[in-house]
Amino acid sequence: MPASIIDAIENAGHQCKITDQFEGIVDADICYQTRIQEERFPSQEEANLYRGKFRLNQHIYTKHFQSKTVIMHPLPRDSRAEANELDNDLNLNPNLAIFRQTDNGVLVRMALFAMTLGVENIVTQFDREVLWHVNS
Repeated sequence: MPASIIDAIENAGHQCKITDQFEGIVDADICYQTRIQEERFPSQEEANLYRGKFRLNQHIYTKHFQSKTVIMHPLPRDSRAEANELDNDLNLNPNLAIFRQTDNGVLVRMALFAMTLGVENIVTQFDREVLWHVNS
């Protein structure tokens, strides 16, 4: 993480903890998991040094995080075992927010389009009952 971003976080009154292990993150409210962005490394060999270090599965989650820690991901998720991101065994974890993220993402994009087009004040004229959503 660039020092300028860490400084901005801390200057805003937040605590920033830098680690290369999940141990010690037990007080986190949110785990924001992402993939190793190979395209940002100078070489594939350097990117490979980080592969698998931050793989998250149910065992690691239970061992190192609070039972209420929310798991987020920027999406799309690569759930292949060799991707080393979020394992499929987290799919039934109620704190895995990626499915809610995708549901809400559609609505957020719709709102952004309405605001960009300047029609946010008239969209309620076109409200319809939502038939595809099931509360659970």
